[in-house]
Amino acid sequence: MIDKASVPFGGVCGWLGDLTTPLVQQGERATNSYYVAESSMHRAMTAIRAHAKAKEDAIVNLRRALSKGEIIALKLKPGEVKPA
Repeated sequence: MIDKASVPFGGVCGWLGDLTTPLVQQGERATNSYYVAESSMHRAMTAIRAHAKAKEDAIVNLRRALSKGEIIALKLKPGEVKPA
């Protein structure tokens, strides 16, 4: 659940999230960050997984909500995912 203090003015219009995937050979994990223009947390996580073609063992953590102004500045279209 998102904390009310972290909701940007005007509401949530997107997310910054991390995708962590295991590296089988080295036993470590690799983390990549993504911006996604999706207001729903679950849709944002699904969009990041689909964009990265991640397997089921990958973990998505949403770090923070993005405002409409941030989405416009990133030039993201609705539903679009971009590496951070």
